[in-house]
Amino acid sequence: MSDDSFRFVDALVPVAPKTEEVIPVARVKGDPLGAWRRFEPWGIIAAGSLQLIVLLGVLTQPLMIHLTGKTYYVRVQPVDPRDLFRGEYVILSYDFSRIDHARFAEVKNDPLIVEKLVPGRTIYVSLVPEGDGKHHRADKFSFRPFREGPYLAGTIQHFNSNAVFGIESFFVQEGKGRAFEEALRSRRLSAEILVTASGASAVRQLHIGDVPR
Repeated sequence: MSDDSFRFVDALVPVAPKTEEVIPVARVKGDPLGAWRRFEPWGIIAAGSLQLIVLLGVLTQPLMIHLTGKTYYVRVQPVDPRDLFRGEYVILSYDFSRIDHARFAEVKNDPLIVEKLVPGRTIYVSLVPEGDGKHHRADKFSFRPFREGPYLAGTIQHFNSNAVFGIESFFVQEGKGRAFEEALRSRRLSAEILVTASGASAVRQLHIGDVPR
């Protein structure tokens, strides 16, 4: 039999087609994202509730100061004229804005008190009446709240020198800036502040002489 005959016979024999090997894949029962979809609304609610709590905390403190704070008058000290106004706010400074190391209640028991005056640390200053029967001034500084008030709670801003108490600025109506500037230069500007039992404070209004502004 010739080679051509063999080729003819091979052509008549059917050949099974080649198939690729199929690797079985394990089927995951249920929806893998089902658990997340079930808890997703609760996650959104929780995130929204947290933001609401933070917002309420920001708004609650000023409200509580105005509801529970007692009124005191403190004299406003002159500041650098370049820092007097920032936008629509007048910048305020007081006799207790600069920390007096000699007035620390703990200074006798802690000679290294100055080294502890680090930015961000809470500081307290007590207020005592002036001789005019209206104003109060700074008396003692401390790292602990005083047993009796009134006192202010603040934060050290610059290492071993300045502190802020949340009463360092006040909104100024248009056209009143010049009057405040002149009152500061003549030392006739006072701040009417509200102070809570815990030392939180806020400016209620400013007075030029005995006239509220």
